[in-house]
Amino acid sequence: MKKIFLNYHSSMIPGPAHYLESYLLKKGNEVLSVSHPLDNYDGRTTVYREGDEVIKETGRKNIGILNLFYDFYLSLRFLLRTETNVFIGANNFDTVTGIVARKFFKKKIERVIYFASDYSENRFGNRVLDWIYFQIEKYVLKNSDLVISNTKRAEEKRISFGLDKKKSLVIPNGVHLDKEIFEEKEIDEGSFIYVGNVTSEHGLYDLLEILHPIIKKFVLIGSGDDWDRVVELCKEKKFNFESFYKKDHEFTIAYLQKFSGIGLAPYNTESKWTYYCSPLKISEYISCGVPVLMSSVPEIADLVEKENYGITYNKLDLSEIDNKLQDFDVRDYHKRAEKFYSGFKHEVLYSRLVL
Repeated sequence: MKKIFLNYHSSMIPGPAHYLESYLLKKGNEVLSVSHPLDNYDGRTTVYREGDEVIKETGRKNIGILNLFYDFYLSLRFLLRTETNVFIGANNFDTVTGIVARKFFKKKIERVIYFASDYSENRFGNRVLDWIYFQIEKYVLKNSDLVISNTKRAEEKRISFGLDKKKSLVIPNGVHLDKEIFEEKEIDEGSFIYVGNVTSEHGLYDLLEILHPIIKKFVLIGSGDDWDRVVELCKEKKFNFESFYKKDHEFTIAYLQKFSGIGLAPYNTESKWTYYCSPLKISEYISCGVPVLMSSVPEIADLVEKENYGITYNKLDLSEIDNKLQDFDVRDYHKRAEKFYSGFKHEVLYSRLVL
């Protein structure tokens, strides 16, 4: 088995890097990991783990872009003190740490893997910072031994930046269910649920404002800077509404597996990152037997339409969406959910990762 160093940034909600770490441990690898706060720094720490055990934590404060340099320092210092065969970084900044350790500090690392997060054409919304981001991306693509993109679109973009196709692999964001439950449900097309980050960028507020005439029940699970505005809208529209703030992943999956309605994934058409994203939320909805209602922007929208996993829309038009909901066949959806999960569960997707 391999000695693996995993370097990543994480939000309050578990993401692909967490699931990769869990998978690597289940396969018997020795895993050292460093997890830095991604966005919300309030009360959060940089966490150092050896296997499942937390061995150290470093308190954090939000110092803006300078956090990236501090994170680089913390990870590099820890990496240089450890023995590892494989280094995995979960974005380009995280991967630079392994490249610098091997190239300039002569650290013995057999393979540096760039486990790429969603690509964004407008990462910081600042021309200078975005230019630096693109240069780091190109440097990492050139100096990594393997680059994993989570969509074909992201892979194509990276190839245009100079990525060698021979060291490129596409692995979409998958899903893991502690309990695999695929039981028939009586799905109500008037009941809706949204789980995840509640931000204006995701566009939930705009979708609810359009859909409210056909909503009988709406459930909201998550957190984010647009939470209060969305909650006020739901109260104003007076449909049956429940909210669960900052619930953990176990609660969310268990709730989805029991929920008999439609999952909302309103990736708006204006945010450039959504074109390249591989939404974990959609995989979780479908695998839990919840048909998805989503915008047509993400790459997976084509599969959702083709395999009848849900409904996609090109614009926020109530009549168009309502007609599609009325025509959507929910019979035996649990069988479709099981089929989807069989191809998108972590054990299947990550088995393609050769260390």
